Amino acid sequence: MNKVIVTGGAGFIGSNLVRRLIADGVDEVLIIDDFSTGKEENLDDSPKINLVKSKLEDINNLHSMFEGYDFCFHLAAGVGVQYIMENLSDSLLTNIQGTHIVFEACKKNNIPVLITSTSEIYGTSQEESWDEETKSLIGPTTKLRWSYAVSKMIDEFLALSEFEAGNLNPIIVRLFNTIGPNQVSEYGMVVPKFVESALKNENIIIHGDGNQTRSFTWVGDVINYFIKLSELKNYGEIYNIGQTEEISIKDLAQLVIDTANSNSEVKFKSHKDVFGDKFEDPSRRTPNIDKIIKATGIKPSYDIKTMIKEIVEFKRQD
Repeated sequence: MNKVIVTGGAGFIGSNLVRRLIADGVDEVLIIDDFSTGKEENLDDSPKINLVKSKLEDINNLHSMFEGYDFCFHLAAGVGVQYIMENLSDSLLTNIQGTHIVFEACKKNNIPVLITSTSEIYGTSQEESWDEETKSLIGPTTKLRWSYAVSKMIDEFLALSEFEAGNLNPIIVRLFNTIGPNQVSEYGMVVPKFVESALKNENIIIHGDGNQTRSFTWVGDVINYFIKLSELKNYGEIYNIGQTEEISIKDLAQLVIDTANSNSEVKFKSHKDVFGDKFEDPSRRTPNIDKIIKATGIKPSYDIKTMIKEIVEFKRQD
């Protein structure tokens, strides 16, 4: 890859990807980002970056803009439970309309595209192991939280239908909670939120009873998977990207407190008090990652204790 497109390239994962691409020697990276959740300070001052500040759906000549590029990483999306719940319509438009526009531009220029989907599409599935063929169990439309999951499912169907028609070369990745040093807390991201509170010795607020479990993936591992998948060219495939180590949110809070040597106390708030009655929270979310390990030969490098230690040390110096 010599010239690469990264939509959402100023976000947490996107900026880490851009930094890696430049380090790997690409000639140019076209970044399209509206800075709804991304930040310009996430980006290095590199002459290889071509930055376009815009929503995808506001660009009329995207197919012309994409001319001459070799690969597209499509990361642009609303991120964070808090941001999505507060910006439902905008998130849906970006996820559906924006993705459609990206696909059309990639089709016209014969550009392969890696699409970031989400673990949210599994909904509240009760299956023990969530692999790429696990059936989704989405909540009712009255619980607006699930609109994000459904919009990402539409993206997957669009990608796969275009692939079956021979029009598009997509790779779909379903991301489970990704964390790393430069992730911000302001959109409801649980780990940076907990760490920042712990370092200030402020109360750590848990939404719900804290017994819900999650798995967390190091951002460097996610980037390694992205790069490897783009090289393998396994088009039309879906891959979970995550970590199989589960931890309850209550135990996560205590781990953060212990790692930061904090005097913070854990407090609990109901989801209804925080998000109203349009919210529903899965009790667990942990992937089966056999498929991506087999395809790439890459295994997650960090356990949760190491990840939290790295993030605490980074934020202490930030």
